[in-house]
Amino acid sequence: MNLENPRIGILVLNHNGQNWLPTIYQSIRDQSYPRAKMYLVDNASTDSSVEWTQKEYPEVTILRMPSNLGYCMAYNLAMKQAFVDQCDWAIWANNDVKLEAACLSSMVAAAQSDARIGVAGPAFLHWEKDEPNYYILGNCPQAIPAIESRSKDLIDSDWVEGSFLMVRRGCYESVGPLDPFLFLYWEEADFCRRARFQGWRVILAPAALARHYAGGWSKSDRGKKNRANYLRTRNLYIYELADPSRSFYNNFIDGFHLFLVNMKEAIQSGPLPMTLYASAYAAVLKDILKIYHKWNRDRKCGHPPLLNKKFSNVQPQVIPANP
Repeated sequence: MNLENPRIGILVLNHNGQNWLPTIYQSIRDQSYPRAKMYLVDNASTDSSVEWTQKEYPEVTILRMPSNLGYCMAYNLAMKQAFVDQCDWAIWANNDVKLEAACLSSMVAAAQSDARIGVAGPAFLHWEKDEPNYYILGNCPQAIPAIESRSKDLIDSDWVEGSFLMVRRGCYESVGPLDPFLFLYWEEADFCRRARFQGWRVILAPAALARHYAGGWSKSDRGKKNRANYLRTRNLYIYELADPSRSFYNNFIDGFHLFLVNMKEAIQSGPLPMTLYASAYAAVLKDILKIYHKWNRDRKCGHPPLLNKKFSNVQPQVIPANP
């Protein structure tokens, strides 16, 4: 491995998001980093995403999934390919992300500063304003002074936002893939927690700046928005129940308490939020044995499956780059 300039595989996840691709592709192309390899991880798009990419950005390798595998399984297959291609780090990149100048080189410099760093993320700004975004405000407010000063000091974090997250190959080999049980939402937090449980550092690089529109997939479609809210709520409960650093009994009590708090807040908001929380928690109770097995596996530092049983034999179509 080139310690100064490791090979980075940037995995751009996409499903019918051709309108988002020009911005992220160009912001990656404009980076000064010399050893970045771009992939389009396409979840069976029916728009012109693949054909447009081949024409306008021929340096992109395309990994075309046979169906929409969601976030976890698509990235699992893409990471596997990136490491076969001798990448030292893999980046999970949402298509509604834009990198500021030198973001990639700043992230790499931070991540390479300590061999214990397994996961690194940038400092996220609002899409249209030079202010910290919702993730920074809600989860890393202590990092705001360092972001404003463009500090090179690292910020240790419980998890970093999965819209642009960099994983060391050794960390992936130790921790295993993203858990396909989660499908979409809270999967990056789950991965980061498993990494920290095994002794890896998870850091934010304040000098590396990126912007995430957030919700580019779901904001324009009511059905997708409802599905997103349901999965986000369900997976939060699973995340609470599967914490490997605590007993399952304590996790269950805290998860039930979280449900009661949510329902209390929903009473003032109307029947739709109440239905959302109730249906999500009911689904969790239905899968309680699966969640227990996940907790037990994570506690023993075991690996989740690469794919769920329904898609156990799926492989992407690899369309090589043509630079």
